[in-house]
Amino acid sequence: MKLTRTLMIALLGWTMMLTGACGEIKTNANTNIKSPVQVKVDWPQFIKRHDLIWHALPTNFDYGAFLGNGMLGTMIYQDAPNRLRWEMGRSDVTAHRRDNNRLPIGALVLNTAGKIQGGTMRTNLWDAEVTGTVTTDKGTIAFRSFIHTHKMVLITDLNSTDGEKAASFAWEPRPCVDRVNKRFKDAPNPPSKTKTIDKITVCTQPRLGGGQFATAWKQTPLPKGRRLTLTIADSFPKNTATTQAVATVKKTIAADFDALLKSHRDWWHAFYPKTMVSVPDPKLESFYWIQFYKLACASRPHLKPVDLLGPWFRSTGWPRIWWNLNIETLYLPVYTGNRLELGESFTNFIDAKRANFYRNAKDIWGFDGCATVPHTTCYEGLRGDGSRAPDKYINPGDFTWALHNYYLQYRYSMDHSMVTDQSKHAFYPLLRDSINLYLNILKKGDDGKLHLPKLHSPEYGADSDNNYNLSLLRWGCQTLIKLNKRYNLKDPLIPTWTKTLKDLTPYPVDENGLRVGANLSFTKSHRHWSHILMVHPLHIMTGDQPENRALLNKSVLHWLTVDGSRGINGWSRAAAASLYATLGDGENAIKQIHGHMSDKRFVRPNTMYIEGSPVIECAIVLNRSLQDMLLQSWGDKIAIFPAVPKAWDSIVFHDLRAEGAFLVSAKRKAGKTAWVRIKSLAGEPCRIQPGLDGEVTVLINGKSAKIAPSASGIYKLPLAKGDEAILYAGAKAPDLTITPLPADPKKINPFGGPKTNK
Repeated sequence: MKLTRTLMIALLGWTMMLTGACGEIKTNANTNIKSPVQVKVDWPQFIKRHDLIWHALPTNFDYGAFLGNGMLGTMIYQDAPNRLRWEMGRSDVTAHRRDNNRLPIGALVLNTAGKIQGGTMRTNLWDAEVTGTVTTDKGTIAFRSFIHTHKMVLITDLNSTDGEKAASFAWEPRPCVDRVNKRFKDAPNPPSKTKTIDKITVCTQPRLGGGQFATAWKQTPLPKGRRLTLTIADSFPKNTATTQAVATVKKTIAADFDALLKSHRDWWHAFYPKTMVSVPDPKLESFYWIQFYKLACASRPHLKPVDLLGPWFRSTGWPRIWWNLNIETLYLPVYTGNRLELGESFTNFIDAKRANFYRNAKDIWGFDGCATVPHTTCYEGLRGDGSRAPDKYINPGDFTWALHNYYLQYRYSMDHSMVTDQSKHAFYPLLRDSINLYLNILKKGDDGKLHLPKLHSPEYGADSDNNYNLSLLRWGCQTLIKLNKRYNLKDPLIPTWTKTLKDLTPYPVDENGLRVGANLSFTKSHRHWSHILMVHPLHIMTGDQPENRALLNKSVLHWLTVDGSRGINGWSRAAAASLYATLGDGENAIKQIHGHMSDKRFVRPNTMYIEGSPVIECAIVLNRSLQDMLLQSWGDKIAIFPAVPKAWDSIVFHDLRAEGAFLVSAKRKAGKTAWVRIKSLAGEPCRIQPGLDGEVTVLINGKSAKIAPSASGIYKLPLAKGDEAILYAGAKAPDLTITPLPADPKKINPFGGPKTNK
């Protein structure tokens, strides 16, 4: 590949700065040298090839087109022969009693004048808008909808022809029924009331639990058509939602619409280019980009953490936060994906509700100075009002696992205050006190080892010394010791954690690999991989340890194949892909990824994941699986293309993020790594395994660094904060241009809806 003139000049400048020094070199943390890596991506066109396209109108919520801004969400679909529906959700609309579950709200419906004969829709990912055309026997309707990225408003423009100029909007409230509280035969919420205030229609729903929520909307004329502006407001404990909703509609209508639209689009246009990932699998590439659109629809730093529904709502058996896998896996893609701001909705929630995690430990276990969660919680981090007893799934490991996500947020950002400023950030004290809970229940056995009592292994069964809790206890103790050593925290519990690690019973194993627990083998097919959690995502037992590799391969294969695989669900395949990627097995990793995407039992054509009820994380987590194939950074080592299949001869990624706060770019060409670029954002130690063949050239800020690799191909790069290194093989400098891989026009836009309704 020929070098561009700009790149040749940049590399020439770097070459002129050679020092001839061997071994370590000093670098300037404040270097102003411009990176020779050039990003040449036509972002609107690239993202366009991943748009969701419906060739026929979806006729079910699960198959609809979705919009969201981290709090307000809508799903668009046809629900009757003459109706198009915008089903609305808002994450903070909850019951405020008993278990404080999410509540149904209602829908904006467009009643067409004629019978719908056909239609199409498209989600424009780049602009975060849905456009569509509806054809009836009386005319056509063209619409464009978006939920503003900062404001709690849905805006829909309509342009109708012929008889469809008579099509009309209406608000259809859902009965405000809380399924969980209904089971307890609590009194139902009163009916909603609709009235007009200053020519704005507003529907107000009072709650017996306190406060109210309200939907307000108004239609205004356009030169060609009309515009519908709708908002949903929630207030608790005050009854001010009606006033808030009316004021929001007034303010939105009075605003400069062009400026409003621009601010919405600007946010999304800045969101996508933070990273670049392109792989020679068009369907997987599209799935990846759609999941980050979905996650950005569901999470913003200052808003609520993401539950199983996201900002959308339909009738569900899971209307809250689940802690035994769901919330943890949902956030896994944000770290390597360089979308840390989307992870802040979780860490900010943990910080804000820290007192409630201590309350949980006292209420459930009777322990002071400990922190935990029940199986499920509301947005307060609590089971509810305490009137419902803990269920059989109560488990100390669930909260420790959640704190592993917080740890990843710290490791990928290297924001030291997340550990040291314990008045602002709850991570360290909560991790210490989640491990305190374990210390309270550990018992020394006749063998001299420390043992855990019978605890639940998520959804499989209860047993003593189960691997789920043993792995999380080990990770927690190791991490606390490591943080104390780094930050000189001088925690008096260091000797206790050290002795716990020394005396803790080993992981139970048998002829099939890792067991569920001391007395419980893995003999029935099950979707959870909880007994292998120490491999992924904890990475405290890995294939890099020769003594463990055969055991881990056996354990993963047994989990996936026992009992005819009947219990393996789509998201189980995503976990399996990450497990195989951790073991360096790209062939099996991609096989599992394809198994996930093609599982029509659960994955809908719009990429939503439904197991009877929506579970948003089960599709989003597949992004972590792909990332694990391209870049891994656990164990204080950054590995490039650690688990890619042989068929992937070309790959490119730019500004994926590694632990230690490094931005990493790499290109694979003709089945080999062509070059790697790494930039340090925090000045952390850098150990990188680039996977380059032959003699490797290392340039740091343009200076040649003669650094010999270890026997395993790891280079220790002396990078200060702001420094950038480029590594490549061969005498000729490579083309350092970032462009997407070419795509077959017949294979783009694979998601949305079928070409017919059949």
